[in-house]
Amino acid sequence: MLKDFVVEKEGKPLIELPLKAPRATDDLDDPEMAEWAVGVSWIKTFPIEEHKYFKGLFANQNIVCKLRDEKTVDFLIKEFGISDS
Repeated sequence: MLKDFVVEKEGKPLIELPLKAPRATDDLDDPEMAEWAVGVSWIKTFPIEEHKYFKGLFANQNIVCKLRDEKTVDFLIKEFGISDS
């Protein structure tokens, strides 16, 4: 749950850092209603001016989805230098 998430870089619980979501800390003790957070370990990044994009790139606003769009997968493999191994 959000109340248990620690930001490694800061060494602090996320709820002790400035949050832009005004109600993110509502219902902290209710697993059904509380916000949840997932950490991401970025293996490769690019400066904003070197952003990666193509017209038709798959994008989804849902909380989670499985990336199956073949053109987008092929683009990501090429741009991020991903190998099959």
